[in-house]
Amino acid sequence: MKKIVTYTVLFYLRVFTKLAIFLGKPIIIGVAGSVGKSSTRNALYAIFKDNSKTFVAEGNSETGIPLGILGIETKGFGFFDWISYCLKAPFKIFNIRSYKYLIVEMGIDDPYPPKNMEYLLSILKPDIAVSLNIAGPHFEQFEKTLLGAPDAIKDDSKKRLDFILQKMAEEDTKIITKSNCRIGVYNSDDENIVNALSSLDKNSQTKLLSFGTSNRASIWYKSYSVTNSGTKFSYVISDTKKIVTLDFPNLLLPKAYREVFASSLLTAISSGINLPNAINSLLKNFYLPAGRSTILKGVRKTTIIDSSYNAPKKATLEFLALCEQLKKNTGKKLVFLMGDMRELGQESEIEHNEVANEIIKAVDFLYCVGTLTQKYIMPIVDKKVKSMWFENYKKAGEYLKDNIPQNSLVLVKGSQNTIFLEEAIKYLLKDKEDEKKLCRQDDYWLKIKKLNFSKSS
Repeated sequence: MKKIVTYTVLFYLRVFTKLAIFLGKPIIIGVAGSVGKSSTRNALYAIFKDNSKTFVAEGNSETGIPLGILGIETKGFGFFDWISYCLKAPFKIFNIRSYKYLIVEMGIDDPYPPKNMEYLLSILKPDIAVSLNIAGPHFEQFEKTLLGAPDAIKDDSKKRLDFILQKMAEEDTKIITKSNCRIGVYNSDDENIVNALSSLDKNSQTKLLSFGTSNRASIWYKSYSVTNSGTKFSYVISDTKKIVTLDFPNLLLPKAYREVFASSLLTAISSGINLPNAINSLLKNFYLPAGRSTILKGVRKTTIIDSSYNAPKKATLEFLALCEQLKKNTGKKLVFLMGDMRELGQESEIEHNEVANEIIKAVDFLYCVGTLTQKYIMPIVDKKVKSMWFENYKKAGEYLKDNIPQNSLVLVKGSQNTIFLEEAIKYLLKDKEDEKKLCRQDDYWLKIKKLNFSKSS
């Protein structure tokens, strides 16, 4: 019964979303990938908002995209909340009528509908599609694809991982291969994406543009540097050999953000936006979402680098590299408050072990939260890094408030799935007003966290 109700609601919302798109006829820019979708969405908006009227849809899922396009604010997901959203939907069909561009983040959680790319493409098809990367999040759900795989793949951890990543790429990259998009922007360094694009119809009219390290890419990386005062990226535009430099003072960004800005500049150029204008708008308007490298002042003269929004392995390693560089620049000790990396399925041990080995190289003090870090991180770092484990964010925060190493750099990163390290940060803030800069602070998430904590206590 629940499944029937769910699909009925999805169908209902999809009808009015498609009607809104038909009436508005915006140029749709869709962004897919495992890591960096929200930041890319924000970078695109920073560029496009100064050039044409642009709408950004909040949400990135089978329900989030329709509600975002219709402009229906979500305050909860109970029965009566959904009744309210459905009643509002018919009156929201003109929500995007006056906009030239619609930017949509398209996230997948599963190989099957309604949480896959194929279903999202039944709601909308982008005119310009961006495929950023394929990495660890949602391994667990994609283990379903192993059911028909040979035993030689199932029984070999590396082959199993490669198989799952390729299946993720095949589904995620449908944003280009199955959307009939006019422009497809993709990461030429990601072998899984490149392989998945081979399924693009040979007669397709889609123009492919690439970004990456190779000078054969449409835009390629020239350099990256980070100091305690900001981050600088430079690129080469292949067609013109023009060197582009992006200097972000007061933003500490990991190397992975080169994908974010390269894909955004390519999208702007392909849309006819003048390159100097695109650069100026990006530098002027770009901002980081909460919990993605927010810099906060902490107690005991600490500097907190808040990346608590989520923790895929790729992003975790990138932030460790960033903080290791900052540690060298400043001479300060590096503290890592780490939560579990969830939804990795059978690959959980491998992924956590890889991060543990990098922690040993860079981190001075490690504080872990969650059963997976206890099982897979703590045994490896034992006697190599000063470390402690905590059952939940509250116990970690209460301890660290009085014991966190003075004048240190503090990296915070963990999965949102019951970990919620942003709540631990509240204990460490020098200024309590900065709580509003943390992620997941609306009434819905605070209610979820309170319920989750009461169950685990």
